[in-house]
Amino acid sequence: MRLLIVEDEPEMLLFLKRFFQRKGYTVTAVASGEEAWTAVSETEYDLVISDLVLEKMSGMELLKKTRAIDKDLPFIIITGAGTIESAVEAIKIGAFHYVTKPFQRRELEITVQRALEFGMLNRRISKLAEKTDMENNLFIIGKTRQMNKIVSIIEKIADSDTPVLIQGETGTGKTMFARHIHALSRRGEGPFVTIDCGAIMPGLLESELFGHVKGAFTGAIRAKRGLLEEACSGTVFLDEIGELPPPTQVKLLRAIQEKEIRPVGGNQIIHIDVRFISATNRDLKQEVKTGGFREDLFYRLSLIPLYLPPLRERREDLLQFVAQFVREFNQRHNKQVTQLSPAVLQTIMNLPWKGNIRELKNVIERAVLLSDGPVIDSECLGAGGMDPQILAPDIRKDCDEPGEPLLLKKTVEEAEKTAIRRALRLAEGNRSKAALFLGIGRRTLYDKLAHYQIEKDH
Repeated sequence: MRLLIVEDEPEMLLFLKRFFQRKGYTVTAVASGEEAWTAVSETEYDLVISDLVLEKMSGMELLKKTRAIDKDLPFIIITGAGTIESAVEAIKIGAFHYVTKPFQRRELEITVQRALEFGMLNRRISKLAEKTDMENNLFIIGKTRQMNKIVSIIEKIADSDTPVLIQGETGTGKTMFARHIHALSRRGEGPFVTIDCGAIMPGLLESELFGHVKGAFTGAIRAKRGLLEEACSGTVFLDEIGELPPPTQVKLLRAIQEKEIRPVGGNQIIHIDVRFISATNRDLKQEVKTGGFREDLFYRLSLIPLYLPPLRERREDLLQFVAQFVREFNQRHNKQVTQLSPAVLQTIMNLPWKGNIRELKNVIERAVLLSDGPVIDSECLGAGGMDPQILAPDIRKDCDEPGEPLLLKKTVEEAEKTAIRRALRLAEGNRSKAALFLGIGRRTLYDKLAHYQIEKDH
């Protein structure tokens, strides 16, 4: 854990630094608010401990500036007895707590421990609330036997360090499944570093992966840490692994086997602590046969192989995805769509969805944006950019036929119940943990449990 301590009294600063170093923390100690602000801007810390009264930039000013760039970083104020009112004001701004001078060592240590736990929890909640994690939950929707099998495998292997290879067409959610595995693992609080092997120029790829020393090549004006080192205690996601050049494949194999790397142009060996998850839309077994991919690396990466089926093989999941996407875009675009016309439903169920879930999401967003009321009709779908040639003649013929619109509410509720039951299973019945997995508050989860009467099942 990284602590930043700000104190303008040299003896107190030295005492605090040594005290927390003995407790096993990595400590940066500075004597002014300006130095602290520079440190916070350049480095990620787990906790800031700052004296309230500092020259030039006070502890209160430092807190305000910190909150502007990081809402989750815990901040403890140390204050004299005459400035407690200001410390209380700091609490209102976002400080975790304040400690008055003179303080007991044990009191300060306990406050620091609680602040660090608080920070970890908030970071976890923030991650689950991010759009990527919302998409992650959406992409693991499914009732097919194949999807249930994949989810079951993930639950079993998520907490290990075994490499995973995710294969599937573009748009099937490979990145989201990788994030899901990371979030469920013991590394979930660590970094999730994505490396797009197909988007980085071959000449720069090794530098990105392994880092380089100063002067290693033209333009290397300073040393740089590689992404494998940056991902320490976390997960490395190697997207489009099939694009990896043969020379880099050799070095990656060593990194996976030995858990060590050597920066480009350097001799020093650096040990890494990461889990590898890879993804590709290629047939790597065929690539191995043709010599485009190393066989030994393939078997190292694919100890746990997962194949994500295309959307056309998951027809029974279509409406759950549509319901979730409509709800998401209602919130984002301030719309009130609640229904699909029968023609739109038929169109959605019959389209080939070559772009898979990503294509479906784009189509639904356009349709929600173009809707004039609570119903998505065939005009919304066509005007939204849907190629009319895609629609089969019998579907186009039915576009204006009357019928009962499909209510989305029931589909959303079914999707919510499935997600809640799955989260409770993953959390082994722990409702607080399940709420974190779902990205909602405990009170919200309790209300939904009561509404759906799920508590009777657990």
